[in-house]
Amino acid sequence: MLQMVEKMGVRAEKDGYPPAAARILSLLLISDPPHQTFEELQQILNMSKSAVSNGLALLQSRCLVEYFTVNGNRKRYFRIQRTAWYEFMKTIVRTQRPFTIQIIPEALAFRSDEYPETNQLLIQAKEFTDYMFGKMEEALSEWEKSQIK
Repeated sequence: MLQMVEKMGVRAEKDGYPPAAARILSLLLISDPPHQTFEELQQILNMSKSAVSNGLALLQSRCLVEYFTVNGNRKRYFRIQRTAWYEFMKTIVRTQRPFTIQIIPEALAFRSDEYPETNQLLIQAKEFTDYMFGKMEEALSEWEKSQIK
């Protein structure tokens, strides 16, 4: 199991997650039961309290992980939030779209007309990403509407 957590964690790191958050997210995706206590996360992943705490705080702030409690038990159980994939896709749109809106036009303004083929590549990149983000926003909106019943 830890090999898979590590493999998934490396992928999550490439997506910008810190190592602890990446490993916690990975473990919660594949663990049985699908929830773990703080202490279990610490023990299974061999992490310090601060690493687990910081990782959980980040994942909770991104609406990827939530916790629940059980009557008569003071422990908090952490699990993947039901809407995690939806929130993840919204985050991609929210964080990556500014690059298209702001950075590519700035890059074009900075460039000379001496190499028009490179300028055309940037224009095409902006047009394509505008199109893709528009479709992603449309798909997210449609999916959200389909879930409200």
